[in-house]
Amino acid sequence: MTSKLLSHPEERVRLLTDRAITARTQSELDAILPELKLAIRDHIRYVRAIALETLPEAFGAQDKSAA
Repeated sequence: MTSKLLSHPEERVRLLTDRAITARTQSELDAILPELKLAIRDHIRYVRAIALETLPEAFGAQDKSAA
């Protein structure tokens, strides 16, 4: 299920990375790189949000079972 949640942001980063790799001119690359940078930042925020929701539950479950 987590992989499905991550697929959209990951796919955007992959698409922009592919576009950057295949850019034919410096101006094409210059146009793509800010988009890619933003997509990477968005993805980081998205993963952090998932981690904040998931990790406390995981640690809480371990603490409860130990008690």
